[in-house]
Amino acid sequence: MRLGYVISRAANFFKKRCALVCDGKDRTYAEIDENSNSVANGLINLGLEKGDRVALVSHNCVEYLETDIALYKSGLIRVAVNPMLSPPEIAHIIKDSGAKTVFLSSSLADLVLPLKGQLDQVKNYVFFSGSNPDVIEYSSLLDNSKNFTCPWVIEENDIAMLFYTGGTTGVPKGAIHTHESISTVLNNLQAEFWHMKQSDVFLSGGSLAHANGFRAMVSFLQGAKFIIPAHFEPKAILETIQREKVTILSTVPTTLIRLCNCEGIHQYDLKSLRLITYGAAPMPMDRLKNAIRLFGNCFSQSYGQAEALMSISVLNIDDHVIGGSENEFDRLASAGRPYMNNEVKIVDEKENELACGEVGEVTVRSKIVMKGYWQNPEATAEALKDGWIHTGDLGRMDEDGFLFLVDRKKDMIISGGYNIYAREVEDVIHEHPAVLEAAVIGVPDENWGEAVKAIVVLRPGKTATEEEIIAFTKKRMASFKKPKSIEFMKSFPLTAAGKIAKKDLRAPFWIGHKRSIH
Repeated sequence: MRLGYVISRAANFFKKRCALVCDGKDRTYAEIDENSNSVANGLINLGLEKGDRVALVSHNCVEYLETDIALYKSGLIRVAVNPMLSPPEIAHIIKDSGAKTVFLSSSLADLVLPLKGQLDQVKNYVFFSGSNPDVIEYSSLLDNSKNFTCPWVIEENDIAMLFYTGGTTGVPKGAIHTHESISTVLNNLQAEFWHMKQSDVFLSGGSLAHANGFRAMVSFLQGAKFIIPAHFEPKAILETIQREKVTILSTVPTTLIRLCNCEGIHQYDLKSLRLITYGAAPMPMDRLKNAIRLFGNCFSQSYGQAEALMSISVLNIDDHVIGGSENEFDRLASAGRPYMNNEVKIVDEKENELACGEVGEVTVRSKIVMKGYWQNPEATAEALKDGWIHTGDLGRMDEDGFLFLVDRKKDMIISGGYNIYAREVEDVIHEHPAVLEAAVIGVPDENWGEAVKAIVVLRPGKTATEEEIIAFTKKRMASFKKPKSIEFMKSFPLTAAGKIAKKDLRAPFWIGHKRSIH
């Protein structure tokens, strides 16, 4: 399936139905189709050609989604950049991708426009709203024709997107996804996760640069109404559910926990909800049980990653059992079973498949798997072997095919649904003049799932405080990546190979937990 066809098909079928609501603006299916056509024409008139990359550095807005669709229609490659990243991180992604055009929120102008001197390949900057003498206004793109005929052929195996993720080296890598890989993801999610209908009203928090863009595409396939809140504030979310008769709510564990703890939640009419989904991080068992008691048995979970988008395995409503057998109850802690289009196996260090119950690395073979990392053959060869993506997650399978994640092979922390690579944070801390060595780990956190904790060894004769080092990192990277706490040690425990024994550093914080991810 070619992704641009999705919205054209929906516009033909659903025309005047409301497709999207975001921050006080709404669009019908016909309006999104026409506006995306205009934007596609505008980009080609700017001289962009098939395969050129276009970066989006923006907060959520209806214009963002229209541009997404314009890129898919015109054979251009989407490069969505998390607006929470720091200027150096943003600059790296734009430069590495070779993006020729950058769309951005005017509110992020002070973050992005000063980078222009580093980004010689960028020919055009476009503001979604507002004006600036050095940028193109989005509204001017809408002056182009509302009919679009692509001047070149778009095939299913053409690149549709570079999905940038962090790396253990601290340098983000662009996972290459085609129209076919993304279409397979959409099919997985619709068939086994959301089961969406035209009558559904889908409320989904989170950035369009992350998973929200794919949720919207599934919603469009079915002619449903997709609502993006301006920000996640529990009472506002509950009010929206009640007012709009929301039927599907998409969350990450952090936001779901905040919602369940919201004072006065029982005052709202939430009976319209038929499904609440969560993902991007493991859900603490006690919090999940509490949510089921509060909302009823309407939960579903999906596990995925940038290299295998969103849909490796699914724990559906029927699997969320709190009053059944011991096995059924234990499976609440699992990541579910593989989607129908996927093969999943657990392997050891020599690529041998392990038996049920044995712990090894989770590997996946499917059309949802990336084609490789953009301009990074070494990292591609390490991650992709004989068609199998090595996820970096350690897990086991039970006799009925349920996947249990128990730890991470990659040195990664998931906090509030965001991937944070320890090496990246360590590199910044090491720049502090008082720091001799630093080790960054994830520790359990009631609100964020995991929190970033740094353990530091100071240079002889040097001093530094916890507050000082946290402030130091905040100036040099995205705020959500900075350590929430610092602990000082005189020396680190070492492995036989002389490396810092992070497993030993982490162990005291995970006592009493069945798994070393939260």
